[in-house]
Amino acid sequence: MRGFLKIAALVLATLVPPHALAANTWGTDFSDLWWKPSESGWGANVAHQGEIIFMTVFVYGADNRVRWFVAPAMASQGGVNSMTFVGTLHETAGPYLGDTTFDPQAVGIRTVGNAILQFGAVEAGVLTYSVDGAQVSKAIERQTFRSNNLAGSYFGSEVGAVAGCGTGSAGFENHTALVVSQSGNAVSILTTLSDTLSCTYAGIYAQSGRMGRIQGTMTCTNGSQGSFVAAEVEAGHLGFLSRYTVDYGSGCVETGRMGGTRR
Repeated sequence: MRGFLKIAALVLATLVPPHALAANTWGTDFSDLWWKPSESGWGANVAHQGEIIFMTVFVYGADNRVRWFVAPAMASQGGVNSMTFVGTLHETAGPYLGDTTFDPQAVGIRTVGNAILQFGAVEAGVLTYSVDGAQVSKAIERQTFRSNNLAGSYFGSEVGAVAGCGTGSAGFENHTALVVSQSGNAVSILTTLSDTLSCTYAGIYAQSGRMGRIQGTMTCTNGSQGSFVAAEVEAGHLGFLSRYTVDYGSGCVETGRMGGTRR
């Protein structure tokens, strides 16, 4: 299988590994603007650092005027990679925006209830909160208002493991050149692993907020092929990053991370 060829065939070079490009080294980064598409007009801003989420919620009060609430310390429940965060929700008041000077001592804070974020997937979750006894629970998802273009040349690596392929399980770390092409929502990723081995991941790209997902097929010059899904896909002016799974069939599966710095 391709994963074992990677382990034996490649010479490792010095570079920034793909996981070092992530904005949050703790786990999946939930930082984004979240909303419920059928209820446009309110939403939640989520900033995620380490195991803590800082969330602001903009909604409407009984007078139909905007209200802002903040949960500044929503802590992960269950450790690394937990998908649930819980914290206290507050309402604040302060000096008029037109004042020539800002007096921090004039800022007041009032606890109004609690907030829970439960993410069932990278792209979606449930926001549950209470404000002065009013209980709210809403399904939310990342809001997309501009699509990324992943196209570019990158120098990076693949880090992962293969299992169920008839020869046991094994991990690998391979350095590779990546060339990403994109036309509309069709994306192709060419990874050059050696002078004689390259693989192409071709599929359809769907974006959710700041992250994307690619689903399609993978083929290699050594004859290996399978279906693949890439999740938590991010691309910026510095680099490209994703998690991926390749299913070769008959229980043989490769999982890992792929990415690199832009050339």
